[in-house]
Amino acid sequence: MLSRVKTGVRALLRGNASGAAVSDTAPNVGAHASDDERLTYDATDDTPCPGGPVLTLEHCPVCGGAESTRVSKYNRFILFDRVPDPAAPIYNYSLCHACGVVFAARRPAGERYRWLLERFEETLGRTDVGAPRPGKFALSSSSLTDDARIRLRQLAANGVFVSGHSGVSRKDYLPSLMNDRLASSMHVEILGSLLRLQAPRVLEIRSRLGSISAMLQRIYGAECAVMTLFENQRFLIEQVYGFPASCPIDFDAFRIPFEGTFDLIVSNHMVTHAVRPREFLATVRDRLSPGGHLYVYQEPMEGEFLERGKSMFNTLNPFHLQTFNEPSAVRALEANGFKVIFCTVRDDLFLALAQATDGPLDGWQRMSDSERSRRRSAYRVANDAAILRVPEHLRAPFAHDWEDVVERALAAGTATRTRDGRIKVNRLGGVARES
Repeated sequence: MLSRVKTGVRALLRGNASGAAVSDTAPNVGAHASDDERLTYDATDDTPCPGGPVLTLEHCPVCGGAESTRVSKYNRFILFDRVPDPAAPIYNYSLCHACGVVFAARRPAGERYRWLLERFEETLGRTDVGAPRPGKFALSSSSLTDDARIRLRQLAANGVFVSGHSGVSRKDYLPSLMNDRLASSMHVEILGSLLRLQAPRVLEIRSRLGSISAMLQRIYGAECAVMTLFENQRFLIEQVYGFPASCPIDFDAFRIPFEGTFDLIVSNHMVTHAVRPREFLATVRDRLSPGGHLYVYQEPMEGEFLERGKSMFNTLNPFHLQTFNEPSAVRALEANGFKVIFCTVRDDLFLALAQATDGPLDGWQRMSDSERSRRRSAYRVANDAAILRVPEHLRAPFAHDWEDVVERALAAGTATRTRDGRIKVNRLGGVARES
């Protein structure tokens, strides 16, 4: 079964923890005959992962660029004791020389991607197959049962804003509704400040709980439709706000299940997850009214592991098929027919407002040689640090490169050797930026 990394190991991997000493013992491959035995899957309590499709990309899926450099082989599955199959941890993340997006050159698609998505919490390492799924009831990835539907309807009946002095127990309403409204308010502030919104038609893709649409409707008279990841979210949005809502989202063959065009499309964390990002952005552009706008947010930036010391393996979970820095995220939009009006990065998450054009902007500026060189060096440093943080019993895939990794990390100052011969991985803050 899919197994999460043990608590102690996850503490070791946290980038905000102090540098941790790890054994300098080179991995022993003698006890393992092959990768198939190192990376195994126990399907006792589950149906096996489909063997495919697994796409192998020759060109950048964002801009079509033909040249790239591989910067990391593995995703988060390399930290799991059990994985779906030997191919699951191997994504061959590559830096596009044109737009600068880092993309998984090997990636699941179709039935295989859906299998992972249906096991969302397990794939992220938050729980085991068959175990209770963690998280808030309102955002649960579990199938919506009749009992859950009745309970959600009861909780939603108390509304979004339940006062602390009302005497209503927290067990009798959904605090997530108000929390999401407050957390989403900054996006509506940006949209209302930069756009002239007059009863716009709005589509919200991968909405958490419909909050952005609700505020746009209340303030600007928006007509809204919503797409969600999970059934609980869809049901709640329909119950609380009355918006037409659909789920699930097909991250491979993306389509919009509502008729007509939209003045504004709001996209949450979609470019990172899209199996075919060019096709996703083309679909969005085709469904925008002339001069319409796309607002993207919650797109993770590479600075989390290049500059702030997080483990690259732990950060790049199996759904993260693209990652960016701010310039490459802008280039990704421009290469796909969007003129960026505003963008910023908050808490290592990119957000941007862009206007649709008639087609791809041929004049978008390619990544410079100096940026490419700097980022390749930074990725090498982060990849080496991530390897050194892998728990000792999972290091077999790195056996052939272990000594070189240790030598590079010591030379770069990202690791030091303790008196007892162990390797201490230092925080990366500043090192990657200077590379």
